[in-house]
Amino acid sequence: MQAFREAARARDSRKVADERDASGDRVIAGRRNMARRATNEQALRRELSEDLSTLLNTVNLGSTLDISELTYVSNSILNFGLADISSFTVEEMAVADVSVELRDILRSYEPRLVPETIEVERIGGVDTVDMKVRFVIRAEMRASPVDVPVEFVADLEIETAKMQISRL
Repeated sequence: MQAFREAARARDSRKVADERDASGDRVIAGRRNMARRATNEQALRRELSEDLSTLLNTVNLGSTLDISELTYVSNSILNFGLADISSFTVEEMAVADVSVELRDILRSYEPRLVPETIEVERIGGVDTVDMKVRFVIRAEMRASPVDVPVEFVADLEIETAKMQISRL
């Protein structure tokens, strides 16, 4: 999702990377070789967490425009994100089946999760003090040689419609 993640973390994206060796030949920066190297489970989880946070905190196009007759658009990246739930009241949130929507969004827009393994479980009711609804999401993340089981908590703040991802 974010092609220049390492440069952003290192804060050197604007730095000119024109390194030369003793003979004057250009040296390819180490970060450019990152895609060729194996990664570890911790890095996979960190990147998944960042991308899930982006996905679950983006309001999809179908929330602002009527795209019901545009099936290709409604199933495309143009409709990336979660439906706008900021207008829901506490009572509606208690009745609404947000867990089904979460599962469908993860199946559609997160290819690192094995679709058949995604389970979304709503924990308790609406916390009227903090105005939050909590979900536990379990799935398997594609990895080689074996898939990695993941479980995380998604706290939905009703007032702001923001999702906080934790325990990934």
